Amino acid sequence: MYAPPWFYRSDDDWNALVEHLKRTPCPHCKTVGTLIRHGNLYGFDDSRPQRQTLRARRIFCSNRNARPGCGRTLSVWRADTIRRLCLSAAMLWRFLLGAAAVGIVAAMRDSTVQLSYRTYQRLWRRFDLHQSNIRTALHGCCPTPQLPAPPSRRPQAAQTLAHLQAAFPESDSPIAAFQQTLHTFFV
Repeated sequence: MYAPPWFYRSDDDWNALVEHLKRTPCPHCKTVGTLIRHGNLYGFDDSRPQRQTLRARRIFCSNRNARPGCGRTLSVWRADTIRRLCLSAAMLWRFLLGAAAVGIVAAMRDSTVQLSYRTYQRLWRRFDLHQSNIRTALHGCCPTPQLPAPPSRRPQAAQTLAHLQAAFPESDSPIAAFQQTLHTFFV
């Protein structure tokens, strides 16, 4: 049996996933042979703020024409998108690094995406609340790196980001690699 990932990185990954759909059990009803492509999920992000971009692809467990499926859908997300957020994984990574090192206000000023101060505060709070989940998930990949005491305004957040970078050192976007490898949302 083939379990579908929740994230894909490129069109080749998506095509490989589509080839296995008929052999894949539905995550809801566990019926094999009923999954079909069901369209795309579009939204806004920082790459093209005025136009919608592809954020996820939909899969349908078909119950039409007396098929045994449950009729539910699921989304397979692009690894470089963040659910319920208009920033890409790379932009979020740059913001979090800056906010941990010099603070939210300075990181906000350095950002190329113009969002309100309150939005950046909510974004930081969302990350702050999920740090324990992120660190728990990362412990399966690699041990916590030992860091010298860096000059940081938020040492716990800096430790979490260093752990993320140590787990995925070859990736240009550790958040996207986190989502694709661990099959879970970052925040």
